[in-house]
Amino acid sequence: MNNRLSVGGIFCDLEKALDCVNHGILVGKLEFYGISGKFLTFIQSYFRGRYKKLLIDKINAYDNVCSRWKKVTNGVLYGLILGPLLFLININDLPKITDNDAEVVLFADDTGIIVTNSNRGGLQTALNKTLSYIMSWFKANFLLLHFNTTYYLQYRSTNCIGTTLDIKCFNKTIANVPYTKFLVLVVDDTPAWDDHIDQLFSR
Repeated sequence: MNNRLSVGGIFCDLEKALDCVNHGILVGKLEFYGISGKFLTFIQSYFRGRYKKLLIDKINAYDNVCSRWKKVTNGVLYGLILGPLLFLININDLPKITDNDAEVVLFADDTGIIVTNSNRGGLQTALNKTLSYIMSWFKANFLLLHFNTTYYLQYRSTNCIGTTLDIKCFNKTIANVPYTKFLVLVVDDTPAWDDHIDQLFSR
């Protein structure tokens, strides 16, 4: 904005991000990053031989109902340091698929993309193109975007009235919001940080 560029941000919400990590794809990326030998074998053993089933507790007064056991081929465990770390390795190559006018911010399963352009019309095109790239990457890596909780912000100065852009993917419109939560911050469409300050004072 200081350089008189139009700036927009897309804040992605992934559906069950850690549950969708594909073991085969993740192992391939570990090998690409130079992980081999005993440590790679250890990571593979972390995935191997895992099964799950669904238990419905007391469907009637006497019985529980269980599904059949099914082999687990996706997902890393919650509640452990290793799970989020493996997810970060899995998503680490995402920034490489965007153009130079986009900057990807990753932290665990929070994904934000900041896009700049010299004018608002070009910003809409750049946002849609970047979102298309991101969606193609998600699809190739078996990750799902939650459209209802994925938003975009068009950043502006406090004395400037913003215009609504038409941001779509797969014929689904991405909602424009004045603020959204990203990591522990409430990010708003102006540099004022009023919404974040209001949240801090409300605690």
